[in-house]
Amino acid sequence: MSAVETDGRVSLPMDGKVDERVGLPLARPAPQPADAVTVTARAARAFHEISKERGKLNAALKVAVVGGGCAGNEYVMALAEEPASTDIVLESNGIPIYLDGQTAHMLVGAEIDFLDTMMGRGFSVRNPNAATTCGCGSSFNTSGQAAVEGGCVT
Repeated sequence: MSAVETDGRVSLPMDGKVDERVGLPLARPAPQPADAVTVTARAARAFHEISKERGKLNAALKVAVVGGGCAGNEYVMALAEEPASTDIVLESNGIPIYLDGQTAHMLVGAEIDFLDTMMGRGFSVRNPNAATTCGCGSSFNTSGQAAVEGGCVT
Protein backbone atom coordinates (compact mmCIF):
# COMPACT_ATOMS: atom_id res chain seq x y z
CA MET A 1 0.00 0.00 0.00
CA SER A 2 1.37 3.40 -0.80
CA ALA A 3 0.36 6.97 -0.13
CA VAL A 4 -1.30 8.80 -2.99
CA GLU A 5 -0.44 12.45 -3.59
CA THR A 6 -3.40 14.67 -4.46
CA ASP A 7 -3.25 18.45 -4.78
CA GLY A 8 -0.24 18.79 -2.49
CA ARG A 9 -1.85 16.62 0.19
CA VAL A 10 -0.99 13.06 1.07
CA SER A 11 -3.87 10.69 1.66
CA LEU A 12 -3.87 7.05 2.59
CA PRO A 13 -6.46 4.81 1.00
CA MET A 14 -8.71 3.53 3.79
CA ASP A 15 -10.72 1.09 1.72
CA GLY A 16 -7.94 -1.50 1.53
CA LYS A 17 -7.76 -4.67 3.58
CA VAL A 18 -7.29 -4.05 7.30
CA ASP A 19 -4.12 -6.17 7.43
CA GLU A 20 -2.57 -4.03 4.66
CA ARG A 21 -2.99 -0.76 6.56
CA VAL A 22 0.06 0.66 8.23
CA GLY A 23 -0.18 1.67 11.89
CA LEU A 24 1.91 4.60 13.04
CA PRO A 25 3.76 4.08 16.35
CA LEU A 26 3.21 6.49 19.23
CA ALA A 27 6.20 8.17 20.84
CA ARG A 28 5.38 6.33 24.07
CA PRO A 29 2.64 3.82 24.63
CA ALA A 30 -0.19 5.31 26.67
CA PRO A 31 -0.66 3.67 30.06
CA GLN A 32 -3.53 1.26 30.21
CA PRO A 33 -6.08 1.62 33.03
CA ALA A 34 -5.00 -1.67 34.61
CA ASP A 35 -1.41 -0.47 35.14
CA ALA A 36 -1.82 3.29 35.37
CA VAL A 37 -2.28 5.51 38.44
CA THR A 38 -4.43 4.27 41.32
CA VAL A 39 -5.89 6.13 44.31
CA THR A 40 -6.21 4.56 47.76
CA ALA A 41 -9.52 4.65 49.66
CA ARG A 42 -7.97 7.14 52.11
CA ALA A 43 -6.90 9.44 49.25
CA ALA A 44 -10.36 9.14 47.69
CA ARG A 45 -11.99 10.28 50.96
CA ALA A 46 -9.58 13.21 51.22
CA PHE A 47 -10.19 14.15 47.57
CA HIS A 48 -13.96 14.18 48.14
CA GLU A 49 -13.55 16.36 51.26
CA ILE A 50 -11.28 18.83 49.47
CA SER A 51 -13.45 19.08 46.38
CA LYS A 52 -16.56 19.58 48.55
CA GLU A 53 -14.82 22.30 50.62
CA ARG A 54 -13.85 24.13 47.43
CA GLY A 55 -17.29 23.75 45.84
CA LYS A 56 -15.99 21.61 42.98
CA LEU A 57 -18.14 18.50 43.30
CA ASN A 58 -17.64 17.47 39.66
CA ALA A 59 -13.87 17.92 39.65
CA ALA A 60 -11.28 15.32 38.77
CA LEU A 61 -7.78 14.84 40.12
CA LYS A 62 -5.28 16.20 37.60
CA VAL A 63 -1.87 14.54 37.98
CA ALA A 64 1.32 15.53 36.17
CA VAL A 65 5.09 15.62 36.56
CA VAL A 66 7.10 18.82 36.13
CA GLY A 67 10.82 19.44 36.22
CA GLY A 68 12.11 20.69 39.55
CA GLY A 69 13.03 19.76 43.08
CA CYS A 70 16.36 18.41 44.19
CA ALA A 71 15.89 15.07 42.42
CA GLY A 72 14.79 16.53 39.08
CA ASN A 73 11.02 15.94 38.88
CA GLU A 74 8.08 16.91 41.06
CA TYR A 75 4.50 15.69 41.22
CA VAL A 76 1.76 18.22 40.57
CA MET A 77 -1.86 17.61 41.56
CA ALA A 78 -4.86 19.86 41.20
CA LEU A 79 -8.64 19.86 40.91
CA ALA A 80 -9.67 20.02 37.25
CA GLU A 81 -13.08 20.55 35.72
CA GLU A 82 -12.22 19.15 32.27
CA PRO A 83 -9.34 17.13 30.83
CA ALA A 84 -6.82 18.74 28.51
CA SER A 85 -6.79 17.37 24.97
CA THR A 86 -3.63 15.36 25.75
CA ASP A 87 -4.79 13.98 29.12
CA ILE A 88 -5.44 10.29 29.70
CA VAL A 89 -8.74 9.90 31.53
CA LEU A 90 -8.81 7.20 34.21
CA GLU A 91 -10.85 6.32 37.27
CA SER A 92 -9.75 4.77 40.54
CA ASN A 93 -11.71 4.25 43.73
CA GLY A 94 -14.51 6.43 42.38
CA ILE A 95 -12.17 9.35 41.59
CA PRO A 96 -11.87 10.57 38.00
CA ILE A 97 -8.19 11.12 37.16
CA TYR A 98 -6.81 13.28 34.36
CA LEU A 99 -3.28 12.03 33.81
CA ASP A 100 -1.02 14.37 31.83
CA GLY A 101 -0.30 12.54 28.59
CA GLN A 102 3.21 14.01 28.25
CA THR A 103 4.44 12.68 31.60
CA ALA A 104 2.20 9.63 32.08
CA HIS A 105 5.08 7.25 31.31
CA MET A 106 6.75 8.35 34.57
CA LEU A 107 3.63 7.51 36.58
CA VAL A 108 2.63 4.06 35.30
CA GLY A 109 1.92 1.87 38.33
CA ALA A 110 1.96 4.78 40.81
CA GLU A 111 -0.34 4.81 43.82
CA ILE A 112 -1.63 8.05 45.31
CA ASP A 113 -2.32 7.98 49.05
CA PHE A 114 -3.20 10.64 51.60
CA LEU A 115 -1.11 10.97 54.76
CA ASP A 116 -2.04 12.84 57.93
CA THR A 117 0.95 12.63 60.27
CA MET A 118 2.88 14.84 62.68
CA MET A 119 5.29 15.59 59.81
CA GLY A 120 2.56 16.89 57.54
CA ARG A 121 -0.74 16.33 55.83
CA GLY A 122 -1.20 15.79 52.11
CA PHE A 123 -1.15 13.51 49.12
CA SER A 124 1.74 11.12 48.73
CA VAL A 125 2.83 9.16 45.65
CA ARG A 126 4.36 5.68 45.69
CA ASN A 127 5.97 5.49 42.27
CA PRO A 128 7.68 2.29 41.07
CA ASN A 129 9.40 4.33 38.34
CA ALA A 130 11.23 6.55 40.83
CA ALA A 131 14.83 5.33 40.88
CA THR A 132 15.87 8.08 43.32
CA THR A 133 13.88 10.35 45.60
CA CYS A 134 14.96 13.33 47.65
CA GLY A 135 15.15 13.26 51.43
CA CYS A 136 11.91 15.15 51.93
CA GLY A 137 10.06 12.92 49.44
CA SER A 138 8.72 15.74 47.27
CA SER A 139 10.79 15.04 44.15
CA PHE A 140 12.14 12.05 42.24
CA ASN A 141 13.96 10.98 39.11
CA THR A 142 13.84 7.93 36.92
CA SER A 143 17.52 7.89 35.97
CA GLY A 144 18.94 6.87 39.35
CA GLN A 145 21.11 9.96 39.66
CA ALA A 146 21.57 11.29 43.18
CA ALA A 147 19.52 14.24 44.35
CA VAL A 148 21.19 17.65 44.53
CA GLU A 149 22.39 18.20 48.09
CA GLY A 150 20.53 21.00 49.82
CA GLY A 151 18.04 21.21 46.97
CA CYS A 152 14.92 20.45 48.98
CA VAL A 153 12.79 23.50 49.56
CA THR A 154 9.60 22.99 51.52
